[in-house]
Amino acid sequence: MPSATLNATVSSKGIDAIPICMDFGCKVKKNISITQEEWVGAANWLVNKAPSPEHEREKIRRAVGWMEVVAGRYTPTHKDVAGNYDENSTFPGQLDCIDESLNTTTYLKLFAQNSLLHHHHVVERAFRRTVLDQHWAGQLQEKQSGQLWVVDSWFQHNGNLPYVQTKEEWIDIPIFTSYVNTFDRDTDEQGWLARMKEKSRSQYASLKKILNLN
Repeated sequence: MPSATLNATVSSKGIDAIPICMDFGCKVKKNISITQEEWVGAANWLVNKAPSPEHEREKIRRAVGWMEVVAGRYTPTHKDVAGNYDENSTFPGQLDCIDESLNTTTYLKLFAQNSLLHHHHVVERAFRRTVLDQHWAGQLQEKQSGQLWVVDSWFQHNGNLPYVQTKEEWIDIPIFTSYVNTFDRDTDEQGWLARMKEKSRSQYASLKKILNLN
C-alpha cells in the first residue's frame, strides 16, 4: 500500500515542517526546518537517475544517513545510539524502532515527492512480530518487480547508513525476538545461525521461568 503524503513544504529557502520522532514510540515529535543547502546535500545522492534499482537503493542508504545528520542539528537525535537505550535515560534524543521507522519513512517520502526516486515507491512501514516483541522499519517497493525492500536504521547509530534487505529476508527471524540484525547473514551465515539459536534457547529458558513451566 502506498504511504500517505507528507505535508512538509519546499521553498527556495529550504524545507519546513519536517516531522521528527524521538524518545520511544514517537513520544516527542518536533517539526524542523532545514536550509536549501542542507536539503541539496541529501538530495545530491539521488538527483542523477540511478542505472538500476540496486544502485538506487545504495544511493537511498546514503541520502537517509545524511538526513539523519541534518535532523540531528535541530533535535537531540544526534545522541541516538544503535538499538534501544534504557527508556529511563536522562537525556532526550534516543530512538526506538518506531521512531526510526517513522523518521526513515519521512525521509523517503521527501525524496519521492521531489521526484528523486525513479525505481521505487514508498509504501507503508514494514512490521514483524514474535512471541516476546515486535519491530518496525521503513519500506520501499521496487517498481518493475514489485519486490518489497526494508530500510532499517534501528541497528545503526545516528547518521550511519541504514540496512536495506528484501522483506522476506528481514522477516525471517527466530521465534522469540524480532530485535535481530538479520543483515549479518550476508557475511557470516553459519555464525549468525549459531548466535540466533543460542539467543532463542536463552530467551526460551527465561520465558519458562517467568511462566513457571517445567
